[in-house]
Amino acid sequence: MNKPLLSLGFGLVLSLSVTSTAFAVQSAPITENSKIEWSRVVEDPFDGTVVYDKHFANEFAFISSWSKQGIRATYTQKESILTGYRTTWRTRWVPDYACKYENNNDCKDKQKMESYSTQEPVYKVFYSDRIPRKILFAIADELYTYESGLVSPELASALSTAPAQNMRVRLEWQDEGTTDMEIGKGTVKAWKTVFKLQK
Repeated sequence: MNKPLLSLGFGLVLSLSVTSTAFAVQSAPITENSKIEWSRVVEDPFDGTVVYDKHFANEFAFISSWSKQGIRATYTQKESILTGYRTTWRTRWVPDYACKYENNNDCKDKQKMESYSTQEPVYKVFYSDRIPRKILFAIADELYTYESGLVSPELASALSTAPAQNMRVRLEWQDEGTTDMEIGKGTVKAWKTVFKLQK
């Protein structure tokens, strides 16, 4: 999986997978680098009407897709390990003191280019993907859980009527640990179209 290096300095990128065949939620069909429209309703030949969401920082990326056919999500953890330093040469402008000693008016504030070395850190970067077992929602004082398959009419109704603002969801892992993530308000607003129930 090719992903951009976010750390300063030179880095070696390694990708690790810590997913399990026992997970219920499927992995997201896209990555953070996919050339798609985020938080906008689109038509997909496999998922039908769908919206994609991306929430990320330097140390993680949470990518999700939302359709009546199912909710899919991947949490990618990014870890950098310092492996050493390398010497890098740079240039800078410094006062030309030699010229000033000549007592020449043309030398006033004259500068010269100087090369200098600096130590730059070298990192090894690891990426590991995790797929949640469940996604938990708290909407209008009600709790909902998504695990797999088609989105239930009850959850679809709750998602389609959720306030158009950032929403916190809770990811539950195979070890029953949890991580809270945020879904952007643009995606939440798009749920009104994606999960609209047929009358």
